Order: sequence, then structure tokens, then C-alpha cells
Amino acid sequence: MTRGTDEIYLAPKFHYVKLSNGVQMPKLGLGMSHKGGYSHSAVVYALRECGYRLIDTAVRYSNEHQIGLAIKESKVPRKEVFITTKLWPAQYGYESTLIDFQASCQRLAVNYIDLYLMHWPECPSSCTDRRQLLADTWRAMELLYHKGLCRAIGVSNFWIDDLQGFLLDCTVVPHVNQVECHPYHNPRELIAYCRQRGIQFEVCERAFRPGG
Repeated sequence: MTRGTDEIYLAPKFHYVKLSNGVQMPKLGLGMSHKGGYSHSAVVYALRECGYRLIDTAVRYSNEHQIGLAIKESKVPRKEVFITTKLWPAQYGYESTLIDFQASCQRLAVNYIDLYLMHWPECPSSCTDRRQLLADTWRAMELLYHKGLCRAIGVSNFWIDDLQGFLLDCTVVPHVNQVECHPYHNPRELIAYCRQRGIQFEVCERAFRPGG
């Protein structure tokens, strides 16, 4: 039986994980990349036909605008799509974080982000005080969270050494730490460290491509 073009796939009951603040995040999502290969039709298909409800992107990937269009085209209600995007280190800092967050919202055509992440623990080479810059950035993200503009906030690619100093400057402990993880790269100590502190460890994994 072929569905009409206005019919939306009724997503099966996906499994969710409850973050430390009670927000439920889908366990399976569709991630973007900055290395090209974005397929608009594939994203729409994943939302509309396959029931994906978590879309992960970033400023660095330069496709937030396309993701916003794909969500609209899929006709899946915004409240059903869990959107993650990430702040690039070049925009770290209190004021610049607030400005760049609004820019991401505009590109995605949304008025809130489900999960907002700091993309890397590293800072631009011009930075003279890394700890202070990370703390100022996080302070801005905490403000966005308390205002209800982000349902959850977190970090990406942070290892134990990065988190140890970072957590000393946090009022809100990161809800998520997104790190590459697969059978050939399994950071068990980091996973345990995050679990002990109520930080949800989120796996990001590059899709396998035959021959490379």
C-alpha cells in the first residue's frame, strides 16, 4: 500500500534515555557531518518514513538551514523532533555564545534547541585563558537553559582531564557528553566517570563506508 504525500509515518515507540533533568532524549538519532555528502532527501526520508526523531548537527557542519527546511518538509511536528546543535570554539565567550545561539535558532527556524553542546574543549589559538573562556561560555549556556531556550546543555569530545577542571566552574552539570565510541574506540573510564556524575554519555559514530 502506498501512502499519500501528506501522510506521515507513525514512528514506532522508540527507546528514550532520561537525562539528569528529566528530559527524555531518543536513544537513536541521525547525525550530520562537516565533510560534505549532505542529502536533503535522505534527512526528510529518515524523519518521514523511518521514524527518526533525533537530528544532530552543528554550526561547523554548515547545514543548520537545510535541517530546518528538512524538518518542515517532513511535516513531523517540531515538538516531536529532538534537535541537537553545537557551538564551535571560534564563537566561545559569554556574549558571542548568546549571539551564535540565536543565529542557530534562526537557521534552524526554531525558537528553542533541545540539546545545545560545546563542540570541543579546545579554544582558539588567540585565547590566553582557556579555563576562563570555557567557564564564560558555559555560563552563557546556563543562562539559555534557565530561560528555557535550551531543554538541555552539554559538551562534546570532553575527556576526563577536560571535565575535571570544567566541572569546578559549573552551576549546572552538563547533561550530556557526546564522544566518538565504537568497537575500536571504547573509552570505558570516561563512560564510568560521566555515569558517576550524572552526565549522559552519548555515542557519536561515523557511518561505515565500504572500502574506506
